[in-house]
Amino acid sequence: MRSIRNAIHNPYAASHSMGVRLLLYWFTMALLLVAAILSILMAMGVLSHPARQLASALDIQQRNTYAALDAQMDELTAHGVAMSEKLGRELDAFLAAKGIPFDALNDDPKTIAELEKRLYAPLSSTLSAASCSGIFFCLNVTANTALPNADALRAGLYLRYSGLQPTVASEQDVICFRGAAEAARGLQIQMHNRWNPELNTALIPGSNKVATSQVERLAEGSLWAKRTELLDTWEHVMLLCVPILDGSGTVRGFCGMEISDLYFSLSHDTVSSSYGNMLTLLAPIDGDKLNLSGTMLGATNGSRLTAEGTLHIKPGKYYTIYTDGKESYLGRHRLLDVVTSDGIPLAAVTLVTANTFRSYERGSQFAWFLGSVLFLLAMLVAATVLSRRFVKPINDSLAAVRGGTTEMVASGISEIDELLTMIRTRPAGALPPDVEARLCGFAERTGTLTGMERTILQYYMDGYTVKDIPELAHISASTVKTHNRNLYRKMGVDSFDELKVYIELFASCGRSGELLKR
Repeated sequence: MRSIRNAIHNPYAASHSMGVRLLLYWFTMALLLVAAILSILMAMGVLSHPARQLASALDIQQRNTYAALDAQMDELTAHGVAMSEKLGRELDAFLAAKGIPFDALNDDPKTIAELEKRLYAPLSSTLSAASCSGIFFCLNVTANTALPNADALRAGLYLRYSGLQPTVASEQDVICFRGAAEAARGLQIQMHNRWNPELNTALIPGSNKVATSQVERLAEGSLWAKRTELLDTWEHVMLLCVPILDGSGTVRGFCGMEISDLYFSLSHDTVSSSYGNMLTLLAPIDGDKLNLSGTMLGATNGSRLTAEGTLHIKPGKYYTIYTDGKESYLGRHRLLDVVTSDGIPLAAVTLVTANTFRSYERGSQFAWFLGSVLFLLAMLVAATVLSRRFVKPINDSLAAVRGGTTEMVASGISEIDELLTMIRTRPAGALPPDVEARLCGFAERTGTLTGMERTILQYYMDGYTVKDIPELAHISASTVKTHNRNLYRKMGVDSFDELKVYIELFASCGRSGELLKR
């Protein structure tokens, strides 16, 4: 019965504002839209974990780095072999023309200078075609066997680019770093300010192995000398050494090409990325250690990496970590099919500075957080505006109904307008259909009451209680109880309180007279 009373006196107590409901609806739609957009972005990889994004970028760059370095090493080896064959043929032709054996070149600086001039052409053409910073050959002879270190000194010609610039080889200046002065003057080549007439092979790691090798194929006898300091200069270089064979297959010396630190740096610039500049390294890797002192570094813009010390290698879930205890780098490496003169394999390495990646990671997280908050706020404002625009005409129509105006104020929504029309045409004081049905049924059941029961019902309608009935009706209390039981049964109620609710409902609607008409 409480539900009936609430339905009459406060039919909207459990309901919520239409504006609030609509606002919640719009905001829910906005949240679903955000969820859908985030799901699409994640499926496309845009919102992938930054570490996975970095791993993908490193994989791509590492493939490019490996391909570039592998091609460069193969190209230089091929040029070195071709140049060695040309030098071998020219050497044989020169000796045959002179009618002297190879060893006769020792202690004959004039003939050595003449030979160097003849062998200049293969060197010069190869230098122009190869991706290197210098080129050389040395023969197993010396202009002065009486010198204390004559066993290490070798006659030859060493040409280098001077003042390297990131431009084509034809625009570079070539100077003579090692070679006979007569040969350099005859070829009109400027001499290096640290020039010497012969090469000191003791300073070229692995050169003795090449000069004494017995091979059928030149490529098998070639090797890469580990990065070493170039005598009398501030530069470090890596040298490719290829044996020179005469017509009988005897090794008469070796030739090769130089890659200097500056040339490698100019050739392998940093690659810009969202995670920081990607660095290229050609590095010897021995187990879990990367020896920086033996490493050729590409451009190092945006990092403090130098060719000093050792990086310890630690595999990670998404990338490999390289650290010296103070600075850390993230990257990838892959071994090339190249081993240095000390037997350590070279690897193509791609690195980014860990600090720059962490900064990107924090910035990315903040950007997405800020973007999400701003988007949700924008959706909330939009939901509020749309809700108000939707609800305002409805509220205006309802206000017109509550104000009793005769003019119909359209809400713009057909269903709402139909409902408001029905409310306008509904009789005043009309009750909800279910409540009306209950009251009519209760009034009809009064026709089943006896005369005394109707009298007792009248007393209750007048405000008397059960205790007042014996005195008013001149009957005993037990008789009153009997009449009450019959009254409750016939009227379909379980207690006096429930009976009083119906009486109050009829009174509040001004329909008390309906209970005693029957």
